[in-house]
Amino acid sequence: MKGTVFSVALNHRSQMDAWDQAFHQPPYKTPPKTPVWFIKPRNTYLANGGAIPFPAGEQVQSGATLAVVIGNTARKVPAERVADYLAGYALANDISLPESSFYRPAIKAKCRDGFCPLGDLGQLATTGKLEIITEINGVEQDRWSTADLLRSVPELIAAISDFITLQPGDAVLIGTPHQRVEIKPGDEVTVRAAGLPTLTNRVTQAGEAS
Repeated sequence: MKGTVFSVALNHRSQMDAWDQAFHQPPYKTPPKTPVWFIKPRNTYLANGGAIPFPAGEQVQSGATLAVVIGNTARKVPAERVADYLAGYALANDISLPESSFYRPAIKAKCRDGFCPLGDLGQLATTGKLEIITEINGVEQDRWSTADLLRSVPELIAAISDFITLQPGDAVLIGTPHQRVEIKPGDEVTVRAAGLPTLTNRVTQAGEAS
């Protein structure tokens, strides 16, 4: 990983639907009006083919998504010019423990070692209706479309570059659906999308040799 990986929560319509009632209760009282960001730090990075460490006694979920990789320094970029600042795209897996709150950053759920597999860079003509597929041991378990995102790739990059200077090598994960795929030690997790290099990682018990 050459830069910082930023990710956005609650950017899929199914997530907002699932959390709608809770967001009208304390401590929230109202749904978020702007993107909810968090960071996947360097310890979470895992290359294609690497082993995802499974923490003992936890429930772990796969979150197949798209990483938007920055190619040129980007600050306050309007949505219509975002394409000029991109190096390309990669498949990613926002591995996480189940989320029970968005009131505070879920560091223990999101930022464990190996919880951000990232695939190889590729190019896409458009990201508006990309289907992202999760396979476990060769069997499709989930498929979702970027058409169901609340904010598009250009809107997300414009929003985050309004207050953060994005550097070449940084990546932005665009979100996941509410329903995630549970993974267990021994599973081979594959993320696919047309036009991009496939991302495959095996799950191993934390502490075991990969």
